[in-house]
Amino acid sequence: MKRFIAVVLLVLALGVDGWAQMKGGVAVKVTRKTQMVNGKRYFIHIVEQGQTVYAISRAYGLKEVEAITKKDIHFLQVGDTVWLPCRGQRMPDGSTAPQATDKVQEAPSQSQTPGKGAEHHAGGMSQGATGSGAQRPSQTSQSSVAEGEVLGPRAEVRQRVNPQSIVVSLMMPLYLSQMDNISTSKFDVEQRGKITYKSLEFIQFYEGLLLGLDKLEQMGYNVILNVVDVEGTSDEAVEQAFRSHKVAESDLLIAMLTRQPFEKVSELAREARLFVVNPVSDREEIVKDNPYVFKCMPSVKARAKATVEAIHRTLPSAEVFVIHSGSKAEKSALAALTAEMDRVEGMQYKLVDWAKAQKLTSTLKNSGQAVVVSLYDQDKSKNRIYAQQLLNKLSSIKTNTPYLFTFVDWSSMYSDIDFAQLQNLNYHTFYGDWLMADDQHRAFVETFREEFKTEPISAYAGMANDIILYFVCGLQQKGTAFFESPMVPQPKGMIYPLSFGRDRQDYGFENSMAVLYRMADFQFKAVK
Repeated sequence: MKRFIAVVLLVLALGVDGWAQMKGGVAVKVTRKTQMVNGKRYFIHIVEQGQTVYAISRAYGLKEVEAITKKDIHFLQVGDTVWLPCRGQRMPDGSTAPQATDKVQEAPSQSQTPGKGAEHHAGGMSQGATGSGAQRPSQTSQSSVAEGEVLGPRAEVRQRVNPQSIVVSLMMPLYLSQMDNISTSKFDVEQRGKITYKSLEFIQFYEGLLLGLDKLEQMGYNVILNVVDVEGTSDEAVEQAFRSHKVAESDLLIAMLTRQPFEKVSELAREARLFVVNPVSDREEIVKDNPYVFKCMPSVKARAKATVEAIHRTLPSAEVFVIHSGSKAEKSALAALTAEMDRVEGMQYKLVDWAKAQKLTSTLKNSGQAVVVSLYDQDKSKNRIYAQQLLNKLSSIKTNTPYLFTFVDWSSMYSDIDFAQLQNLNYHTFYGDWLMADDQHRAFVETFREEFKTEPISAYAGMANDIILYFVCGLQQKGTAFFESPMVPQPKGMIYPLSFGRDRQDYGFENSMAVLYRMADFQFKAVK
């Protein structure tokens, strides 16, 4: 792709919304939230029932052709986003629209922030700005450092970019230049991997982040969001987007990118001494040799610890059978799990190679209470076949039926999985979907539905909401010292817990909070 619709600046600011009554009796509420696209400021308008591009554009004092939509204007749907250029035009409430050439570094003016929020902003941020920007983070753990091994450099924590605002950059492929060819409102599960589905994932992440920003605005926090639409995966495309849109001039970077682009952007972030958040990758290598990376998916050590603690607490006399295949993908999980089990006095376990497990069923039948922990990981097709075979074997045991634990959630990974089998096996896993019995989950889902008229995906919309809340509140409360010890109380409105630690001073941080869930009555409940 040759052109970059790239830099978007979202200034969280309260203003007076205006109403315009259009021909046909449809009222259009004029928003005060704006973004920057290629150095020009745009209003963000969320479509409501009965509104047309004509009515919306006229409400903002513009011609219909000047509006930018994410799909064909003839198929505009409730919840779609329309971008409308700010040109100093007169608004329905009598005010003048912002000019189109505001700079990324500029903080919102005092008139743009609420009185109460401005007080909170001034008090909280001045304290945060005095955080020890010149200091280096302390080393939290050396457990994985071999004797005599030379450690790499620590992360150097720099001062805040703007003492009056928290500046966050978001790099991700929004596919803005292709929005007239794809739909982000509906998708078919068979579209997984295609651009229609991929765009849905990224748009959902962006929309979830917007809801998190709304919560921060209500807290009185002043956030500047610089969104960069990365329209390529090559190193050159990523570096051009990073440098041309001044991503280095941020307090934090959230990189919702696939493997190769993230590797490049993490290198650039390290050069700039900029901390970078990876939202959804499970790969441990992203934190190696780069102390500026935050990995938000729970670490294998956290999952191993939660698994062993649950087994020891509820089934202390059970024998544990750990099923693996010897693949490279299982190596770290197997090492973490065996290390945790070795720490528990008297815990009995056996490692079972699946290729040599012909007698597994008879062995389990002749055992007392048994727990099966599955770490098997080859490829998608083999994993699916294996999962069904294992479930059938375990379900055939009618007396002292084993308990089944997995590090990844089979119930969401495999659409045709037999839930009755999982239920009968007292299935335990690290569930990643919505729990509607949970007040926080339910409130987020209902808000997302109301705002965007579609169903949220927890791994994208929910994670984005959590990341922006946790990191902005951390910087607000602790200043740049947050990057030395990135642990704060969970902000209100978060869905899943985050807490970060690292094994060595020259490695990045991993999420050390892993919540194990148990299937009961065909629903998942957190294991306390």
